[in-house]
Amino acid sequence: MARSTGHEWLFQHRPELRLALRMTVASVAAFAVATAFGLQQGYWSALTALIVTQTNVGGSLKAAVDRMVASLCGAIYGAAITVALPHHSLWTIDLALVAAVAPLAVLAAFNAGFRVAPITSIIVLFGTTVSSAGPISYATERVIEIALGCGIGLAISSLLLPAHAYTLVLEATETTTALLAEQLRALATAVCDPLPSLGELPDKLRKALNKLETLADEVARERRNRLSDEPDPEPLYRTLRRLRQDIGAITRAFGEPLPKEVQKHLAEPWLQFAQAAAAALAELGGALVSREAPPSLDRVTQTIAGFKVAVEEMRSAGATRNLSSDAVARVFGVVFIQEQLRTNLEDLASRTAESARAN
Repeated sequence: MARSTGHEWLFQHRPELRLALRMTVASVAAFAVATAFGLQQGYWSALTALIVTQTNVGGSLKAAVDRMVASLCGAIYGAAITVALPHHSLWTIDLALVAAVAPLAVLAAFNAGFRVAPITSIIVLFGTTVSSAGPISYATERVIEIALGCGIGLAISSLLLPAHAYTLVLEATETTTALLAEQLRALATAVCDPLPSLGELPDKLRKALNKLETLADEVARERRNRLSDEPDPEPLYRTLRRLRQDIGAITRAFGEPLPKEVQKHLAEPWLQFAQAAAAALAELGGALVSREAPPSLDRVTQTIAGFKVAVEEMRSAGATRNLSSDAVARVFGVVFIQEQLRTNLEDLASRTAESARAN
């Protein structure tokens, strides 16, 4: 069996190094091509290629489109202001600068994709003062340089050790399922013990889901532009959000200690369920990232059945008669949440199988 060389292992397991290589090659290639075409300020092509080269192809495509549209908008508007408002004195320069920046700054404030527009407008406005070219020619050359950088940055991202957003989605999903599993394990003794402090877990989970949402958008962009034929990640993201809601509901159900009679009957069945569900979450995350078939959820199903049996035995023994309506509602609410969580785990298993088939 062939062994990977040291540099092959590094580039395979360290995406940061792959990104650094793509950024370097893109900026050097863009400057070389700009120089070969006789463009006066080829460094704009190099800078643009550097900015456009993102961690994955979908991110690079978004950066390229945003920068190209914003630069074109800024160049046209900056050239128009330069022609309309000659600026040869301090106050006319100030007036032209306000006119060149203010409308585009408002646009950028409402749409982050246009943040480059006011910058490009300023460059065109002041660039003509140190260049013999007229504002139209100067703006046209800047747009060409930026378009060249966008094209080369996107090409390098797509061709040199490409990283597609779906792979990053699966990695983010594994992180999310691991956090969900950790939260469930923390709640495993919540029937008897006070609700444990979850510390930074909820915040980490929120950040993981936000990252997953961003990556899902980048996969969708790749799919729309036929740069990827991977499954749509939106159902996967929705399932993880529902699982988070299920565990949140469990946390609220155990917010107050349950009566001793309930603890005696349900502590062990709940512990078994929490451990089984946490293990299933971790295994599904691992299967997703390795593009393997999903594990069986039989253990989760069995522990839910065991919890229901314990609830029925408690009711048959008359243990529920003296419980408050709130305690009864919480006990049967947990039964309902368990079923919801199993349904969502089955949905996650379906997404895992879909990912394995696509691979």
